[in-house]
Amino acid sequence: MSGAVHLLPPWRNAAAELFGSRYTFGDVVPHEELQAALMLPKPTGKITVEEYETWRLALLAQTDALAAFLLEERNMCIKAVPGQGYMIVKPAEQTDYAMRHGMKRVKSELRKMGRRLSFIDRSALNHEEARKNADALARLSFLQSMANKRKRFVMQDKSKESREG
Repeated sequence: MSGAVHLLPPWRNAAAELFGSRYTFGDVVPHEELQAALMLPKPTGKITVEEYETWRLALLAQTDALAAFLLEERNMCIKAVPGQGYMIVKPAEQTDYAMRHGMKRVKSELRKMGRRLSFIDRSALNHEEARKNADALARLSFLQSMANKRKRFVMQDKSKESREG
């Protein structure tokens, strides 16, 4: 017995060990260090695809739970930095990060919805179902215009600055 106290679930260990005082806003927590704190070191040696996927999914679940805890309890937002680890977003940058990341996901989901609503065998729909589909397409168009509104305002501001400058 090492004498160390381990909290369950494992993400609580990482929260206490790494985000108590060791790392702060703007710092990048290396993948290896986070994996060790989550008690999920990267498998080495010869392993099966299933074993690797099991490890990867466990790591993802613990990282997601840790991210939710840090955000809701410590007001710390983390984002992936490919090839390095996870960065603790500075408070001054968190709003822009949240909007960029969120809008990217919203637009992606709206595109998926649009494909599902557009690529439909209309000949198999009765009058009421066709009307329902047309109404849904109109609502989708409104949602897409609202999602793109922010981008249009930014573009208008830039063109206004170039004309004035």
